[in-house]
Amino acid sequence: MAEVKNVVLTVTNSANAGKKNVKVDYTLLFDPSEAGKQYQVAISLMGEDTPSDEEPPKPFVLPQPLYTFGFGLIPPQKYTVVTAQAGEQSFSETREVDTSVLNEDPGVNIIQTPSGNLKIPHPDEVYAAVNVSRVARSNTVNLFI
Repeated sequence: MAEVKNVVLTVTNSANAGKKNVKVDYTLLFDPSEAGKQYQVAISLMGEDTPSDEEPPKPFVLPQPLYTFGFGLIPPQKYTVVTAQAGEQSFSETREVDTSVLNEDPGVNIIQTPSGNLKIPHPDEVYAAVNVSRVARSNTVNLFI
């Protein structure tokens, strides 16, 4: 069964104001019996509130989807298709993402200084989720509705 390993998220500044470069590196591991078959890979950025978070506690809140990588042009798909090869295959995807999208904790701490108030944003806890799946397709049905 296909396996996702070694998922690494890197977020760096972009040359464009209000944007970040978001890079996700990952490895897919396929069995020899899966070689030649096609799989869909989807990458999402998720926001997570940790116990040390400065936001008020929210009971029963699961990680929230912040951004899904698009693949292709018009319209972008929410997944890419890879053809399995036996063993490990490494991949890397980079997207430029609006900073506002990554701001999953919008609050600020205000520190009073002699020159005025200083606003320090709450840290945002973001991780990448990589999903791989094999899709089984049904027959096509013609509908005359």
